[in-house]
Amino acid sequence: MNVRIAARSQGADSSVSTRLYGAVTVTALLSTLLLSACGGSIVDAIVDDLTCAVTNCKDSATLKVDEISPKFTVTQENGQVKVEGRLGYSANLITVVHPSGNDHMSASVGNQRRDLEDQDGKRTNYSVFLADASEQPIVTANFVRGSELHGSTVTMPKTFSVVVPTGTPMIGRSSGRFLVQLSQPYTNQMGLSVSMACKRADGSSFDSKNEPLSSAPEGNFYRISTLDLDVALNRASVNFNPNSPNNALVQTCDLTFQWTLSQTGTVASTLNRHSSIVAERRVKHTATYDARL
Repeated sequence: MNVRIAARSQGADSSVSTRLYGAVTVTALLSTLLLSACGGSIVDAIVDDLTCAVTNCKDSATLKVDEISPKFTVTQENGQVKVEGRLGYSANLITVVHPSGNDHMSASVGNQRRDLEDQDGKRTNYSVFLADASEQPIVTANFVRGSELHGSTVTMPKTFSVVVPTGTPMIGRSSGRFLVQLSQPYTNQMGLSVSMACKRADGSSFDSKNEPLSSAPEGNFYRISTLDLDVALNRASVNFNPNSPNNALVQTCDLTFQWTLSQTGTVASTLNRHSSIVAERRVKHTATYDARL
């Protein structure tokens, strides 16, 4: 909704029209604000429209199947397989495709099959839970158009655990390295991120989640450089408050490391080649950090 102030033009009629237009648009803007204050959904609609103006939303029914690129992620925890999905447009990383018409997504494990459900009413992020406690379930995620199923399949990686460290160790910046041993051999398919609740040297604090972190093999261990860790913590500190880049350095943190083992599956040949389905196993462990040590 635009409020436009027009330049003065020749003739009384033009001046009157400009004043009337300004009055109408201001009134409409005030009405929108009043409705939103009363719990209306107009602001949500405006936000959705602005989001689509940036992301160039498309309805799936307007596209051919081979233009649609679903992105599926599969995880398993406590006897439940979770399938998350969203639709994209070819290789375009910005365009969001909304399921429409007879199009939707579904997932199956064994003899179970269920439709993915819209998580926030915006037709963007969809998910479903399926009961399966087997060690390596084979999961199929479908893009469905009418009676046609375009299925992509992936097998869950085996479960793994953290062998070393146990408990919640203290990591000092000057120690140089922090070693972690997992219950399976080193693989470059393993990703690592860290979540943190930190205090800065000036007494201020911040929280940040799932910051990427690198590791390297060392014998049977994964080695995390404490200098790299310190850089990641301070980078998160600055990102959390970008208007104050000269914040005091991070001093202490409570850390949660998350290791993610990924397995890429096979995408339906009828879908766009930029589609993907990935199964992920995740384990977590905690530590504390002190930059003074």
